[in-house]
Amino acid sequence: MAEIYKAVFTCPEYDEREVWYVSSRQAAQMMLSRHIRTPASSSIASKYKEVVYDMTITPVFAGKDDAGYDPRH
Repeated sequence: MAEIYKAVFTCPEYDEREVWYVSSRQAAQMMLSRHIRTPASSSIASKYKEVVYDMTITPVFAGKDDAGYDPRH
C-alpha cells in the first residue's frame, strides 16, 4: 500500500480550512505554496503576509501493512 498523507491548512483570520491528500510531505509543502502564493509570481499573497496560518501533516497509510490481497484465493 502506498504512503498517503493528509495535509490540513487552516487560517482562522479568513475562516479557511483546506484538506489535501498527498503522496509525500514534499507534495504537501507544494500544495501549501500554491495556496498562499500569487499565481503570477513566487511571492506570498498580500492577504497571507500578516496573518497566522497553520498546516498539519499526518500519515493516513504508512505503507507497511499488508493490503489483504492474496492472489492464491
